[in-house]
Amino acid sequence: MTGDLWWVPSAILLAFVVLGVTLIVGSARRRRRDREQAEAAITSERARAAAIALVRADDQVGSATDELGFAVAQFGEPATREFATALDLSRRQLRDAFALQQKLDDSIPETESQRRRLTEQIISLAAEATTRLAEQDRAFTARRGVERDAPLRLEQLIRRVDRLTDRLAAGSASIDRLGLSYSAGALAAISGNVGKARVALGQAKQATDAGAAHLAAVPGYPIGDELAAAELGLFQAGKLLDAIETGEDQLHIGYATLTKALDSADAEIAEARTLRDGQDQSVSATELNRVIAAADAIVAELRHPSRVSDPAADLARLRQVLDGLDVTRSEARNQQLRLDNARAALAGALLAARSQGSVTRDFIASHSGRVGAEARTRLAESERLIALAEAEADPVTALDAARRAMTLATDADALARYDARFA
Repeated sequence: MTGDLWWVPSAILLAFVVLGVTLIVGSARRRRRDREQAEAAITSERARAAAIALVRADDQVGSATDELGFAVAQFGEPATREFATALDLSRRQLRDAFALQQKLDDSIPETESQRRRLTEQIISLAAEATTRLAEQDRAFTARRGVERDAPLRLEQLIRRVDRLTDRLAAGSASIDRLGLSYSAGALAAISGNVGKARVALGQAKQATDAGAAHLAAVPGYPIGDELAAAELGLFQAGKLLDAIETGEDQLHIGYATLTKALDSADAEIAEARTLRDGQDQSVSATELNRVIAAADAIVAELRHPSRVSDPAADLARLRQVLDGLDVTRSEARNQQLRLDNARAALAGALLAARSQGSVTRDFIASHSGRVGAEARTRLAESERLIALAEAEADPVTALDAARRAMTLATDADALARYDARFA
């Protein structure tokens, strides 16, 4: 019987394979079906969004058409030209969007990808048309608000013109007063502000006068352009006059800073004189005299009672000459320190050289027949350098000679002892 059932294991295995394949295929089909259903749901949702966008854009175009007619009647065609251009463009976009929707609705089927692409184009066109017209609507709504409050705003602007007229006179007086104490270069940034402010203020007054005349002739007449022109002129004039006041403050602060810098310069010059008087080298003293004279001249010039000042430029000149003074003072201090150190070391160096020379001389004397010429020559040169060091006025040069004398005396001693040992 076992031989008759040999096929049973194979059949069971085949059944499992068939079952596995069936499950895999079924799972793939379910996933594909779920994906297609999800895509269809998204497409359907976007189609509803496109329909809503079309309705909204169509309503917006209709409202904008009426709004444009009102705006032309209120503000005139020149003021509404941009609105008209925006409306024409939005109408074209709306027509294009409806044409795409018709293509989706006709009897010719599109692929799912094509439907999605056309739907997104419809939404984009409708949204652009709606947004553009909404911006124009907000602009004219704001403009109507301006026109509604125009009489009150005009009155406020007229008062601002009067106040700035008073400030203009004060600014002119400030420039004249500053010209007595400060140079043209110092005033260059603000000297022309009065003239520029006068022009801007004149434009603002011209605009307010025109607006007042329009309202007097036709109550409710749109004067938004005149109000905007007046605002601009007042803003420009105000900035120019503010700059005069700020510039005056900066000049006074700069002059106070210059005064303090001049006082500090006096102290630096006095310190340089003290350093010069204590110099041992005429070269350093001469260089100090030069920079002290230059600093004195600048300080005297900047303090002259009848001189008009340019604080920024004056501070720069003073700083430049004081920087030169600082450099020369530093070099002179270093030179003096070098001299003082050399002077302090000279006595010890001479003592050591003399001592070594004396020891070497005594050794040669006690071995006179056995020490050669080389040792004696070096000792003689050492003694000569010691004499030079003692006579030298420059301690640096003297110290160098004393140290060389010490070296030669040491060499002479070594040579003498060598000769005495091997002669």
